[in-house]
Amino acid sequence: MKQKKVRASAYDYFKGNTQGEDKNKQIFKRALKILKIIFYFCIFGITLTGCIQSFVIKTSTSSGSGTEFYKNKEDIIPNYTIFEATNKAGKNEITKATKSNNYLISEKDAPVLKQLRVQTEANGNTSNNYGQYSSLIMFHNADNTFEYAKGDKTHEFLFLNSAESKYDPKFNWTDIKLPSPKFFALVGDKYAEEFQKTQLAVNPILQNQGNFFYTVSNQADPTNEKYFNFSRDIIQYLYNKTMNIEGFKTKLIPSINVLESYKNEADFEKIKKELQASNDPVKKEALQVLQDYSTLAKTVLIPTRFTQIDPVNNTYSFAYNLNDNDYYNYEGIAFRSDYPNNPIVTWSDSWKLGPFYSLIVFPLSKIILGVSESQSIWELNGWTTIFAIIVVVLLTKIISFIFRFKTIFGQSKQIEMQAKKAKIDAKYEPYKKNKMMQQRHRQEVADLYKKNNFSPFAPFSQVLVTMPIFIAVWRVIQGIPSLKVTYWVGLELASISYQKLFEGLWQYLPILIIVVLVQAVQQLLPKYLNKKNTNRIMNQNESETMKKQQKTQRIISIVFIFFGVLFQASLQIYWIIGGLWEIGQTLGVHYLQRSTFFKEKMRPWLIQKKLL
Repeated sequence: MKQKKVRASAYDYFKGNTQGEDKNKQIFKRALKILKIIFYFCIFGITLTGCIQSFVIKTSTSSGSGTEFYKNKEDIIPNYTIFEATNKAGKNEITKATKSNNYLISEKDAPVLKQLRVQTEANGNTSNNYGQYSSLIMFHNADNTFEYAKGDKTHEFLFLNSAESKYDPKFNWTDIKLPSPKFFALVGDKYAEEFQKTQLAVNPILQNQGNFFYTVSNQADPTNEKYFNFSRDIIQYLYNKTMNIEGFKTKLIPSINVLESYKNEADFEKIKKELQASNDPVKKEALQVLQDYSTLAKTVLIPTRFTQIDPVNNTYSFAYNLNDNDYYNYEGIAFRSDYPNNPIVTWSDSWKLGPFYSLIVFPLSKIILGVSESQSIWELNGWTTIFAIIVVVLLTKIISFIFRFKTIFGQSKQIEMQAKKAKIDAKYEPYKKNKMMQQRHRQEVADLYKKNNFSPFAPFSQVLVTMPIFIAVWRVIQGIPSLKVTYWVGLELASISYQKLFEGLWQYLPILIIVVLVQAVQQLLPKYLNKKNTNRIMNQNESETMKKQQKTQRIISIVFIFFGVLFQASLQIYWIIGGLWEIGQTLGVHYLQRSTFFKEKMRPWLIQKKLL
């Protein structure tokens, strides 16, 4: 038997011993690969967490509601409701202001926020903010100024939150008469139907009983006194505002007296005909005056829970009964927000929501807050908000570019690999039921990827990087109070564009068209730029095979475009700016790869570093 010759290790002295170095390199590469796997696994976990939290953690389009981000604790604002006096088609009424007239309680109102904190602490609030639920009443005046509702009795703010243990009346209550269900039945107003859906529904039989006007009760049950007092104050405040409408006060009382003289008349049509045919101007316009006045009842009765009626005593009473579970006590707060407020100020606050919020969302929120609150969004007509979104796009795209460098420069290679794989798939198309041939098929595809140093999971790793960034931006934009009330070139950035379009606001159509076009170009441009290369290496049969493979990609592209239409306007602006960046990046990389500099200098270096 021939003995194996053993090479003396002394020869390594002259050649240089590289075995140890190679071994160390292999260990380093393995460790790096393991760390890379751990990194992508963590990113995947964070992304999955962010997706789930997007449906669990609530945000709101109203300031002071839902999860929100602030620079300082002193900037935290309560939820507020704004009312205004309007005159549309000669109809005077008090209604809730639309979002486009909304107002941001900001650093300019720091003294107000300080007074609110003092007031709420005096009422037993021991928390660091305004509780989970709060309600502050404001008014939008005709001169476009905003006022905080204050009582004529104590001069304190008309404000209540779920953390307060008491609430004393801020207004001097007067006798207030509001239209009854019988009145709404008389004028054929469908509000009577809405009234029946409340906590204590109105019996339809009672709609034709009692007077045309009920008195608002001033008597509270001791178990719900806090909520009763607050609701009664709101009704008094808005009633006072209604009486201040020019010419309304002098017409209201006579109109009420006119209609009350018909309280025993059961024939509603007869009442209306007599009033319309009367030569007395008070009687002739009585129904119109009272219908304008009825808007007050429709605005306040259900939200304030004055829905318990007494057709015998002709009164509206408070219908909320205190629940045994304190958690549900917030339900008695009139005009409260739908979602509990969860202000995030510090990094430790964000950790309560997990790593996704602390590591990704919170840093982004600080950047946007720093930019958007550096100048007044009102003085620049919302352009500060747009600039903040641009800054976030630049920052996130640069970070994304670093992690996606290999994928971006290998995009043409990826499309080329799809074409070559299509050639292999077409070759084995007739042998789908042959297990041996399918094994050879898989091996040939694996060899193709190995030979070209290509990973089929590269697009997936790209999604792992871009998806958490997108979700984080989405949550931040929804959670910054100043962005919720920004109005830019006729667009309310917190609104859903397609919903506004269906409401007849055509200024939202351009942004919907642009977001669809930008997303479509972003998805189709790489395929168009590499169309010549793919056509050069495929015949017709192979081309058909590739089209079948790309069917899933086309569906995904359509889904992305569809989601772009569903988002709110501010996120659509982010998506448009980001899409334009991606289009420019795709064109830049494409023409760079065709240049002499890339072919002679950059490409060899990228191949050497195994980045291509």
